[in-house]
Amino acid sequence: MSDDKSPNFVEKGKNLAKFSWELINYIQRNHEKVLFVSEEEYKERIMTCRDCDKFREVQNECAVCGCYLPAKARIVLDSCPLGKWTSKNEEWFTKEKFNNIIEDMDK
Repeated sequence: MSDDKSPNFVEKGKNLAKFSWELINYIQRNHEKVLFVSEEEYKERIMTCRDCDKFREVQNECAVCGCYLPAKARIVLDSCPLGKWTSKNEEWFTKEKFNNIIEDMDK
């Protein structure tokens, strides 16, 4: 038996779309604190890349994926294609981190 007051499928879709839009806007405004690794983590990633035989010094890029490493190494959800450093998505997707983002969005 369904509750007449609960949202229908279309309303649920609209609610999800609204939340997704708000989340995207929040991330755009606050990308430094939600999308980037710490300065320490960034330096570790860059040093790992520079010590790798696949590092192209002149282009400052990876020969395997072709990415510009100063940008790639900053992104919390990115990782080395050779597995030398991994994404921090387990930190980004924790319930606590997500709840902090939601609380901050509500301010």
